[in-house]
Amino acid sequence: MEKKFNNYSEFHKWSIENLAEFWSEFWDFVGVISSKKFDQVIDLSVPMADAPEWFRGSRLNFAENLLKYRDNRVALIIAGEDKEAKEITFAEMYKEACLYTAAFRKFGIKKGDIVACYTSNREEPMFAMHATTSIGAIWTGALPLLGAQAVLNRLKQVNPKILLTVDRFSNNRQEIDMLPKVKEIVDNLPSVEKVLIIPSKTDSKLRDISNIRNSCFLDDFLRLGVNETGSVPEIEFEQVSFSHPVFINFTSGTTGLPKAMIHGCGVSIIENASH
Repeated sequence: MEKKFNNYSEFHKWSIENLAEFWSEFWDFVGVISSKKFDQVIDLSVPMADAPEWFRGSRLNFAENLLKYRDNRVALIIAGEDKEAKEITFAEMYKEACLYTAAFRKFGIKKGDIVACYTSNREEPMFAMHATTSIGAIWTGALPLLGAQAVLNRLKQVNPKILLTVDRFSNNRQEIDMLPKVKEIVDNLPSVEKVLIIPSKTDSKLRDISNIRNSCFLDDFLRLGVNETGSVPEIEFEQVSFSHPVFINFTSGTTGLPKAMIHGCGVSIIENASH
């Protein structure tokens, strides 16, 4: 039913007095992609303090909503201290996500598994995040300037199967060598079944990584995603509930061990769609 408001205050008042209707309209307005729409937005008989379930019955996928555009508009601009800026289109981003997803599935990553990122800002973590969440797996990570023990304090709580990292990066004109820290982390994190090292320069693959358990360079791993015919399969987006976890972030750890904070699929979709 169409609603008309004279000003923002009227709209705001209506939105908080009609939660279910407002969020149903918002779902349609931003165009959430789902294989099954919700049965109920929210049960208002459940107190908010008891965390009522939102959008009960819906089935959807975070990556499917992020990758809905497949055209030649610019999706990412990649820049850094020691490299030329480059642009990546939505079509290219989807193509890379297909390759990463196929490789992750071939390796055995499945719904509920955890993939961790310990790298500088680059395009590869974006593609890997799309792949992870497309499968219904969970993405987490730690900042690359953190030391090995600080990373272990976080990742030991969630036991990732894959660790994505980089051999080195430049920060404020200082060269940061990641491999010694990665070795210490992997030596003390038995859950890690594969360490994927992004080669940051053309000569990075000349570096010896044999002392890092279960490690290989990322481009070698991605060959898993290519079929014998040379093709890469399209992504099959795993359908999950609105509250299914997609991200795990951590608090700073200034008052003890960092606390893990889970971000659900649907809320993350709505947050992105509302920008």
